[in-house]
Amino acid sequence: MNRSVLIYAAVLALSTVWAYITWTHEGEVDPDEAVVILDGKADSLVSIVYDSEDLDVSIEMRQDDHGRYAWADVVPKAKDEEAPEPDPSNPHAPPPPDNDPASFKVGKGGDKLLEGMAPFIAKRRLEGVAEDQLGELGLEPAEATLTITREGREPKTYELGGNAFGGVNVYVRDPADGKLYLLDAKLIAPLQSAKRTLPDRTLYPGEQKEIKAVAISDGSRTVTFNQNNPDDAEARFWAREGEDSEDATASAWLDKALSLSASEYLAEGEAPADLAPTFTITVQTSASKNKPVAVQILRGFDESGEESFFAQSPHTRGVVRLHRSLAADAAADLDSAFGGGGGEEDAAPE
Repeated sequence: MNRSVLIYAAVLALSTVWAYITWTHEGEVDPDEAVVILDGKADSLVSIVYDSEDLDVSIEMRQDDHGRYAWADVVPKAKDEEAPEPDPSNPHAPPPPDNDPASFKVGKGGDKLLEGMAPFIAKRRLEGVAEDQLGELGLEPAEATLTITREGREPKTYELGGNAFGGVNVYVRDPADGKLYLLDAKLIAPLQSAKRTLPDRTLYPGEQKEIKAVAISDGSRTVTFNQNNPDDAEARFWAREGEDSEDATASAWLDKALSLSASEYLAEGEAPADLAPTFTITVQTSASKNKPVAVQILRGFDESGEESFFAQSPHTRGVVRLHRSLAADAAADLDSAFGGGGGEEDAAPE
């Protein structure tokens, strides 16, 4: 074979490899190459539906008196119902698959996901991919589909293929026109691990440093505390309303109570019927536009008689189960929040 032909063949091979690497480069989105697959604004988003062989995820945007929020429904798909159960006596056995459906309010873990769907932007468009190459990209058939619905417009569905370049990118195909794109895998990843990464675990809006005042009530006593120096973690302290000095005992209890978080959301009718109010913390934060948010802590017992704790608030939009140890500790030590007294005349923050 002619030497020049061999040289040209080698150059062509290297060019092909370089082109592939360029398509699947793991860097940030290049503004010069980024492509808007679907236009829109975040506040026009109605729903997102992710459908794969492993699970279905549906995220719906909702609105109530407390603002706009996202609610997710996740339905895992069991792969092998005949697979043997893990041996409980084997400490190294993998945990059983989590095949239970779940519904929950979406938290901060979904913020970038929602922002990335309207507009829906790819790193770049891929050119020159033949139909017989779609299978190599996980698009024939597609490994998953993504449907985005915007207000006043028809739903738009895209096919999602395999991961590229070590999993940092995902191939996307628009079945309407056959165009192919390279998408940042970080945008899709929260959907693939939705039950773990998307639930809102918080009981009130904002962070603890944004809290201005907290009222604590057990039904017969109410006391209010103001947070001083909230922006300085070392100088921050809680003082009883009308006082300037720190109440160290109450501060220790507040640290526990304000750290309570949801372990799971309960479906309607799933909560025990005999739930009893334990205490209520009414939180006033800058994140809630100074509108107090009452978090009610409830106690119940399961069929085996084991004590469990739950919470509900306008922020959670439903009943959530709490991590038992921390909630039980806060309930047992409730008297310390009142300093052995408290008074009904103390009011919740206005």
